[in-house]
Amino acid sequence: MHPTAAAATAPPAPSRPARRRSPLRALVTAYGVAATAALVLVVALGDRTALSYAVALSAFWWLLPAPVLLLAALVLRGRRAAVAVLTPTVAAAWLLGPYALPWRGGGEHDLRVAVYNTSGPRGVAGLRALLAAWEPDVVLLQEVTTRTARELAGEFPDYPHRRLGRLSGDEWSDASAVWSRTPLAGVVPVDGLPAGARPAEVVTVAVGGREVDVVSLHLASPCLTCAGEQVERNPAGGTAAAARTRVAEAERLVEVARERRAAGRAVVLGGDLNSSDLNQPLRVLTGGGLVDVHRAVGDRPQLTRGPGPGAARVDVVLVAGLEPVADAEGWRGASDHSPVVADLAWPT
Repeated sequence: MHPTAAAATAPPAPSRPARRRSPLRALVTAYGVAATAALVLVVALGDRTALSYAVALSAFWWLLPAPVLLLAALVLRGRRAAVAVLTPTVAAAWLLGPYALPWRGGGEHDLRVAVYNTSGPRGVAGLRALLAAWEPDVVLLQEVTTRTARELAGEFPDYPHRRLGRLSGDEWSDASAVWSRTPLAGVVPVDGLPAGARPAEVVTVAVGGREVDVVSLHLASPCLTCAGEQVERNPAGGTAAAARTRVAEAERLVEVARERRAAGRAVVLGGDLNSSDLNQPLRVLTGGGLVDVHRAVGDRPQLTRGPGPGAARVDVVLVAGLEPVADAEGWRGASDHSPVVADLAWPT
């Protein structure tokens, strides 16, 4: 037979079966693209829109799957999926990584500070539990109403030194407060705050023969679902205006902390920042030289806002001139915030 004829009658080579696309690889890729887009949104818009603010505030939850999905993409040899999820994984490592490390605190403390947004009268039981369980030296409170202040006036004799911020006088007005076991050596209002900000004060507390300047913070509240008259009732205005107010508050508080540190004073700022790690105000404060105690020595996410397990970490203790030793989350009671307890030490 002629060779070409034999070749013509030879059976065709079997074709390679089509490679099926893995649904899991597609899911990882979709997640990576969406999470990366969310990070870009946060960087580009900051807290100026309700969407970008909420996305940044809830970053713990939507970044949590990233490391696991990257591992899945590598196991499945999905190169595109791995590349897609790489940026969210890096962000997750920065945000969540400290909690996976061995506990970094410990040792003796010189000062125990507690922070608690009582959510008005609802948090009274939580406050009682906080003081009984942790016995802090100084307590920084937010949303202390006229009614709450009156109800607690005769309680907690271990905290005889109290400073309550300005109240308008009606039953539901609220202010920040400082309670201390030891005497208050002075009170100075923080000037230069933007319009719409809540009043703030630097309260000097005498601790073990030294003085510490403390500020109970409650940064401007967001107005995510406000419309019409609701925007007018919010002192800081709508979402974009409130975002600008929080950033301006943070910038002014950094200036105050620097002034106090320049005078040789230790500084503690604590309270409800209405901001989490990816939101601008907390980044302004830590970028200004204040140490986030939880980031320094915390060993769990500590999502203090919203019903358990919590939506975001917004209740924070920041220090300058003191060393973080330990950090813990307390029982929230009926408040929609958990208290935070920080142990601090004088530098050696």
